[in-house]
Amino acid sequence: MEELTAQPLHLIRHGKLVYDNLMKLGKSEPWVREMLSQLQIYDIRDVRYALLDQFGSVHVLYA
Repeated sequence: MEELTAQPLHLIRHGKLVYDNLMKLGKSEPWVREMLSQLQIYDIRDVRYALLDQFGSVHVLYA
């Protein structure tokens, strides 16, 4: 089971995946891409920041 923290974790920073945080969560790049595609975002490079909050919701700021 994934462990969520009180602080949001960066999944993407300046268009690049934060692999250390993905590993902490037990998540993968395809999982991030699926979350983004649900928001109709298809290129990670367009994302400034993507955060996972303590409730498991993904929040995205993109260009």
